Parts: sequence; structure tokens; C-alpha cells
Amino acid sequence: MNTFKLSVLSGIGIFLTSCSDDGAEKKAEVNEGRDLVMASIKAHGGLDQWYGNGQLQFRWTYHMTDLEPQIIVDTTQTVDTKSLAVKHEVEGKDIEFGKNADGYWITPPDATFKPPYQFWSLTPYYFIGIPFIFNDEGCHFEKLAEQKEFQGKMYDQVKITYSADSGDSPDDYYVLLIDPETKETRGTYYTVTNKILGRKKVGPEKFLTLDGLTDVSGVKLASGHKTYTMTDGVIGEQMRFTDIEGVRFLPEGTVDLSTPK
Repeated sequence: MNTFKLSVLSGIGIFLTSCSDDGAEKKAEVNEGRDLVMASIKAHGGLDQWYGNGQLQFRWTYHMTDLEPQIIVDTTQTVDTKSLAVKHEVEGKDIEFGKNADGYWITPPDATFKPPYQFWSLTPYYFIGIPFIFNDEGCHFEKLAEQKEFQGKMYDQVKITYSADSGDSPDDYYVLLIDPETKETRGTYYTVTNKILGRKKVGPEKFLTLDGLTDVSGVKLASGHKTYTMTDGVIGEQMRFTDIEGVRFLPEGTVDLSTPK
């Protein structure tokens, strides 16, 4: 997803009324999935901390080790967790880009960035922001009946899909792996369908870990990710990894997130 509509916890009625009326059992299942995600958000520090800490800043270095030659995407970014305004500074280059209420921007105007800067503006934030990013009025939740094993541990699963009018890629879905004891989210498998990438069909599933959960001003965030292939729901070989550094919250308004003149 590349555009999320923030919601409040009282939005539970949206999810209930958006479901087809197939009986109380299906509605209970949807509620159970949403409740589990909200329990995970609480286990990671809660919404008050997430939205109240100010601007989130971090360096996200993505190593696409499965590609030849190896591609690395490396930016330091600052995000307003309430408005989702964001600014990236490209490491080693005099390039900045971002997104706010006025739209996407890049400077200098003729600069190039791969993957497309419109797609990348909020992509790292969506991964480091798991599970908080699913506090969204366009999300629909389903707790899957089966647990999934990863590295010798069994996890509860919640599948998240989106309303048709949600963002740039409403056909995406995520399945969260939530620790049944701690309620922490430790991984997710997902698809990418964003039109900015020229995708005409749903991309292959990938599995992403949330490694080294670290307390940052009362919020538990991953200090790294590993990306694995998936085939028919089976987690395969590691294909990529992400280093996350300098994660911190800054007082609101510290970094100017407006479009440069």
C-alpha cells in the first residue's frame, strides 16, 4: 500500500458493517482477527505512543542480494506518523524526495531514483511500522484457522486485505505472524501490486521478518529485516536483508516535510 487512511479505535463499526452477512460466525472471525492485531499493537507500545512521539526518523538500507549486480537502496527518512508526510535523503547523493498532502516530490527535479521514488516514499515506513500501520479504516481482518511455523515456533496468523478505494494498491494483502504468548508481530508475508511499478498482476508472495525488536521511546520496532521467498505458502530461502539504523523519534516539526520551493 502507498496511501493509508488513518483511523481511530472506535472505527470497529466500519469493519463489521463492511463484511457480508454470512452469519455471526464469520463476523466473530473478523472481529477476532482485528482484536489480535490491536493486541499486537498494544504489545508493541500502543497507539498513543506511536502517534504521540513526534516524527519517526531512521536509515533503511535494503540489500537486494538476489539481483545481479546486487542492488542496495539506502536512504535516511523522516515520517510524521499521523499525516504520513515523509522526506528521504539519499545516502551519498544530493537527492531528496518525499510525499505530503500536496503529492510526491523530488529534488533536483531531474533526479532519478530506483525503484520509483513515488513507490519508495512510504515503503520502508510500512515495514518498520508493522503492526501500527494496520490501524487503518480501509483494512479488513481475518484470523486464519491454522498457525504457521517459522524457525521452530508456531505463530497465529491474521490476513489483512483492503477496501477497493484504499490507496495505490488495494489488491495487496499481508498475513501477520503474531506470537500467541507475547502478541508481538515477528513476521509477515505479503504481495505487491502497485501500479507505479507497472504491475499488471499480483506479484509473488515474500516473507519478511521483524528482527531484533528494540524499545524506541516506548515503542518496539524492528532493528532489521530478512526477506525470504515463498512458494505455495511455504517459506523458502533468504533472498534479501535490511539494515535499520538511527531509529529515533524527534519533536514534531523538527524536520520540514513540506515540498521544497
